Amino acid sequence: MRRFRHRSGEGYHRGRFHAAWLLVSAVLVLATAGCGSTVGAAPASSAPQSSTNGWQVLWISPSVQLAGLSVFDSQHIWVAGSDGLLYAWDGTGWHVQRVGDDLSRMVALDQRDAWVSNDDGIQHWDGTHWELTSPDRAVTALAAADARHVWAADPAGIRAWSGTGWTSQYAAAGALFQGIAAVDSSHAWAVGSLVSGSGVVVAWDGSSWSIQATLPQPLSAVYASDPAHAWAVSPDGSIFAWDGTVWRLTANLHMDLTDVSGTDAAHVWAVAASGEVLFYNGTRWAVQYRAPTTLGGVAAIDAGHVWAIGFDTVYSTVAQGSASDWNSSGL
Repeated sequence: MRRFRHRSGEGYHRGRFHAAWLLVSAVLVLATAGCGSTVGAAPASSAPQSSTNGWQVLWISPSVQLAGLSVFDSQHIWVAGSDGLLYAWDGTGWHVQRVGDDLSRMVALDQRDAWVSNDDGIQHWDGTHWELTSPDRAVTALAAADARHVWAADPAGIRAWSGTGWTSQYAAAGALFQGIAAVDSSHAWAVGSLVSGSGVVVAWDGSSWSIQATLPQPLSAVYASDPAHAWAVSPDGSIFAWDGTVWRLTANLHMDLTDVSGTDAAHVWAVAASGEVLFYNGTRWAVQYRAPTTLGGVAAIDAGHVWAIGFDTVYSTVAQGSASDWNSSGL
C-alpha cells in the first residue's frame, strides 16, 4: 500500500467464531465462470446499514465463514470464504468463483496474480485459471511483495515462492507463525508464538530470516508501512511497534486483536474479535467503529477506503454494489 497494498492478506479461521446476527436476504445462483471453475451462489447482500465514521455493512453471506481478505486498490477487493467461493470486486461489480473447499488465507497483488490457501494447499491465480502450487500443508499466513517474492507460513516454518516453485526458507524450531507482512523483496516480517507462550518476530533482510525480537505476548498479525515502521498485535490487546531499531510495547487495549493493516505510519487500523475497529493516527489508538459481529480481517488503501471481515459479513467505509450487481463474468 504505498498507496500501500495490503500485502499481508491476513484473515481468520477460528473455530470458536460464530454467526452473531441474521439478515434475510436474496441469494443469486450463478452460472459457470471461466476456465472450468464452477461458479457458486453469490452471498446475500444488504443495503448499507447504520454507519459510524463512514463504516457500514457491505454485504452478508449467511452462515459462510469469511476467512481471507486482500485489497490492492479501490478497484480490486478479494474475499475468501470457507464455502470454497472467492468473491472479487473489479470496480464495477462483484464476481464469484468456486476455487476449492474451505478457503482460508488470501493475498492478491493484482487481477492476474493472487494466492489463496485451502485444505489442498496453495492455489495460484494467473488471470486465467487457478493452479495448485503446493501440496496440502496447513497455511497460517500469506504475504507477497511482488510476483516473485511470496511467503507462506505453516507449522514447519516459512517457505517462499520464487515464481516457479516453493522452497523452505526458515524452520519453525518451536515457533508457530500467524502473520506475515512484506514491504518489498528485502523487508518482510513474520510474527507468532513460541512453545513457551511468548511472542516472536522474525525478519527477512533479502537473503535470510532471523529472530528480531521475542516479546511477552503471543502475536496474531503484523503490518508494515515501510522498513522503519511496523505494528504487531496480540490476542491480549498488546500492540508492539517497530521503529527501525527495536520493537516496543505502545498500547494495551485489553481486547483480542485479530488483524492489523494500514496505509502509512499515521494511518493504521486493527480489528478485534469483540467487533471493534481501532484507528491509529500516528499518535494514539481510538475505537472508530463497533460491529455487531466478531472481526477477523482488515485491509486499507487510504484513509477513505478500508474494509473489514466478520464471520459472514463484509464491512467497509465505502459502498460497493448490491445483490443485483453480482455476476459470473469471471475474476
